[in-house]
Amino acid sequence: MCGPRGELTAGPSPVPTLSYENLRAQYTILRTIGQGGCAQVKLAHHRLTGAAVAIKVLLKEKHQAFPIKSEVRIMKRMNHPNIISLHQVIETEQNIFLILELADGRELWDWIQQVGYLQEGMAQKIFKQIVHAMCYCHDQGIVHRDLKPDNIMVDARGKVKIIDFGLGALVRPGTKLYRFCGALRFGAPEFFLRQPYDGTKVDTWNLGVLLYFMVTGTLPFEGTTFEELGSKVLLGRYNVPSHLSQDLQDVIRCLLTVNPMQRPTLKDIMDHPWLRKGDVGLSSHCDKMSPSHLDPAIMAAMADMGFNPHDIRESLLHRLFNEPMATYGLLQCQARQQGGFTIQTKSVRPGITPFPTPIDPAAFPGCQKRTSDASALRAFLSLSSKTDTAEDSQQVGQRIRRSVTVPIIIPRCLQKRTPTHVIVHDPTETQASGTTDSIRGTCRGWKRWARRIGTGLLQTFCCLPHKKKRVGPQKEV
Repeated sequence: MCGPRGELTAGPSPVPTLSYENLRAQYTILRTIGQGGCAQVKLAHHRLTGAAVAIKVLLKEKHQAFPIKSEVRIMKRMNHPNIISLHQVIETEQNIFLILELADGRELWDWIQQVGYLQEGMAQKIFKQIVHAMCYCHDQGIVHRDLKPDNIMVDARGKVKIIDFGLGALVRPGTKLYRFCGALRFGAPEFFLRQPYDGTKVDTWNLGVLLYFMVTGTLPFEGTTFEELGSKVLLGRYNVPSHLSQDLQDVIRCLLTVNPMQRPTLKDIMDHPWLRKGDVGLSSHCDKMSPSHLDPAIMAAMADMGFNPHDIRESLLHRLFNEPMATYGLLQCQARQQGGFTIQTKSVRPGITPFPTPIDPAAFPGCQKRTSDASALRAFLSLSSKTDTAEDSQQVGQRIRRSVTVPIIIPRCLQKRTPTHVIVHDPTETQASGTTDSIRGTCRGWKRWARRIGTGLLQTFCCLPHKKKRVGPQKEV
């Protein structure tokens, strides 16, 4: 958000309900999870895939202090594992909605507030990812200008996501910026001198303050007034705790170089011995959605949802950040994280996804009418017999042929099973044949079986409740 923690300006004006119609057709909005002077952030679910996303709501005001379309252009350029990803852009007359990846974990600020400060090994692991991501941004001509612990998300495994490029800017090498923004206590000396500045060098200073905060739990420069804080920043004097290693102290000193002309670049910082300790390969970008190498399983799932394969390819080829591109990206994330993906609804036309209703089986699963579909049963059994031997396959085929000619008796929905009584005959007992008692018993047995078959047929083709026959002790014949 705009400004440092505790220095937020008044929140944005209420967003008109009508502007949410197009958004709610594709996403279920749950609640607001962030709010500042420039935007709101809402937690939502993508209706087709069920994936959780963060939606940043930007107000299109004529006198906006920071042009919001700059943030949109910046986010469209990003493709890095340590930077929050953009899935989709929805624009209305009043708003621009940025559908963003939902970062796991919590803000670095909250983590440090809980533990006091980070141990040097953990700080090095996290800071290396931040510097690596910002090197990528600078190579893309992007500066953040608001790097602070509030805008760094860290998950339980220590993986970093940089968020909120609302104060970011697109710059050409050698160009100067004039707008002064960001958290004052993280501000570079150039801000206090009101001089045009190099955005990349301001990011470097911000990271110096951030690293100091990570390993000490305090800020290097404090002041109750603008003048007091500015004087300390321009002098560049701060306390160095004794528990910090010499390499770590040297990194902080390089980052907090007062003269921006002498301040190193982030690529120079990446080569510092402290950051190269335990050096492991860092990925430079995320998995790209290449139109020439599309996942056939994802394409099939999207076709079942109602998407046109040609539209999907065009969306990915031209990076349109529309609904097909967002759906493909969310399914790709699910497949990468979980080894598969889920589909929330059946085939629908993209863009006009209906709201769930009590008769929607996907949203409200219940007792469905059972049918004895011979073709469905044949397909199911054929799938289950793929690993059988040739002899077993022949037996399965015979079972299929038998199953399509005999009614399949399925218990009625939600019916409690009743215990069945099994009569076990003594194998040593000899049975008389041709007597009146045996004939009468045989007739009663056939009647009982006929009643059972009739009851089963009724249960198969309807779910109407029936009167339970009271079962009493049978009289001996």
